[in-house]
Amino acid sequence: MKLSKFFILSLIISMLSNFSTTVHAKEYAIPELQIEIQIYDDGSIRITEHRTYFFDGSYSWANYRIPKSGISAIENIQVSEADENFTNLNSEEPQTFLVEESSGAFNVQWFFDANDEERTFSISYTIRGALTVGTEWSQFFWNYVAAGREKSTEEVTILLQLPDTTDRSNLYAWVREPDWDLDIAKLDNGFQFTGTDIDRNEAVIIRTVFPTSVLEDQIQVNEPGFSVDFAENEESEYRESQRQLAAEQARNYDLAVNAVIVLAGLSIVCFVFFYRKYGARHKMNYSQNKSIMIPGRQKPAAIGWLLMNQTVIGAHVTATLLDLSRRGYFRIEENEPDKESSSWLSTEEKGTYSVETVDKDIQSDSTISEWEEDLYSFITKRIKEEGNKMEDIFKFSETEVSKWFYAWKKKLSTYCKDQEWIDKKSYTGVFWNLGIQSALLLTGIALIFLLHPIMAVAMGIAFIGAVLSLAIIRRTPKGEEIYITWKGYRKALKNAKDYSIPDDKLGLHFIYGIALGLNKQEFEQMFEQNPDAVLLITWITILPGSTNSPASMASSFSNLAATGTISAGGGGVAGGGASVSSPGGGASGGAG
Repeated sequence: MKLSKFFILSLIISMLSNFSTTVHAKEYAIPELQIEIQIYDDGSIRITEHRTYFFDGSYSWANYRIPKSGISAIENIQVSEADENFTNLNSEEPQTFLVEESSGAFNVQWFFDANDEERTFSISYTIRGALTVGTEWSQFFWNYVAAGREKSTEEVTILLQLPDTTDRSNLYAWVREPDWDLDIAKLDNGFQFTGTDIDRNEAVIIRTVFPTSVLEDQIQVNEPGFSVDFAENEESEYRESQRQLAAEQARNYDLAVNAVIVLAGLSIVCFVFFYRKYGARHKMNYSQNKSIMIPGRQKPAAIGWLLMNQTVIGAHVTATLLDLSRRGYFRIEENEPDKESSSWLSTEEKGTYSVETVDKDIQSDSTISEWEEDLYSFITKRIKEEGNKMEDIFKFSETEVSKWFYAWKKKLSTYCKDQEWIDKKSYTGVFWNLGIQSALLLTGIALIFLLHPIMAVAMGIAFIGAVLSLAIIRRTPKGEEIYITWKGYRKALKNAKDYSIPDDKLGLHFIYGIALGLNKQEFEQMFEQNPDAVLLITWITILPGSTNSPASMASSFSNLAATGTISAGGGGVAGGGASVSSPGGGASGGAG
């Protein structure tokens, strides 16, 4: 039976491993783009883009997004591969494509079967209104490759053909992006541009100017004053503005570096100052407790709060319930075990427990704190309403229970703070440091926009400085002494195998261990000297013949939070046409 389970488990792990490897290996690249631009004499333009994909893994679709910017209309969209045209159908069958229109773009998606191979697809479409037409000169100002696309490109080739030939001296071209010029070749009837290593965050934007005479005589002029001089001056101004922008960015970067040093320095100095003034720990001439003797009469949940950075967790509810049971206000009984739902992998049984009330007046006990009495009342009420199973009593998915837990945490925290373990004056340093760090953080946010993104470094340091405000909170001399002694006790509990533990104290160690967050292995060490010690915990009734060890019992109780019974978190197309000074276009696409 064990071999069978082991074989099934090994098979599942192997399948998951192979699946993970397959998913991780799936990747694609678009190393080459060939773009053909045919300008017709009526001013319409046919664009054909040949996109070469390298598929590593299995792929079934690709897409191509055509922005509406810079055009007045788009027509006759086609997708093909080699000599085979895809069919425009609203389906996902191979060799078909569909076109979706949004307010800003057309999305062309086509379908195929590809697996570990190279494929080249061609997307063609006709656009109108993309030319700037002047009396003597016209331009095509276009973004051929969009920035921010899915993949970088190793090689881009762009062929632009005019409807008629003209003298090459009448052809002009300016490359706006990338920062370096592409290779430009003038042809008798157009241009050819080639470029390599175009990063995915770089665009390819080119302005081309040619004589209007290559177009038909009846074409409508939309920019009568457009000329070569206008385009050349605008490009010169653009380059000068880019140079000035680069110079300004360099100055801003230098200023930002200095600002980072100043803000980061202020953040560090601020924290150190307030920590030294308000948060420096009191020096104690008191050695840690090196025995496993319980060092005081403090309540388990309160000591757990102190040693867990003033945090109340679900284990503190459990420890308080067990302590009330030890003092005679409840009796806990082990239930018949239930099989785990995943028993085909394990035969381990899950121990569950019930809580029974005891006829004892808790209000007459002067040693009971408000938060303990509150837990007693809550459990008594829940037993009447939901029954006595612990998983039903502490069902924090219910709003009523969740609200109670939040209120109970506040009562316990108030009790702990009233013990004068924490130096209240240290909160002054916390508030001052937090306020200054917040101001530095806001300054860094503003300077990110005004200077340079490197200001994020200063923001990060200020944020860390703000979070470290909590480290300024310090304990009083009394609180420090208690903290040190109980910290030594917790360390001893974690290494209980090195100590001799009296049997009559194991029950109390058991409760404190839960409050202090010991794990199952550490409980096993605590009880291994006397495996029958569970019988000495008289306030827990164990079923005859029970196989649950004390460590398993402790694990069942301390893991209530992890299983969701007690949770510290609680419950609960048409475009505008061409612009004389701005490029149109900007297509991009991916695959899946």
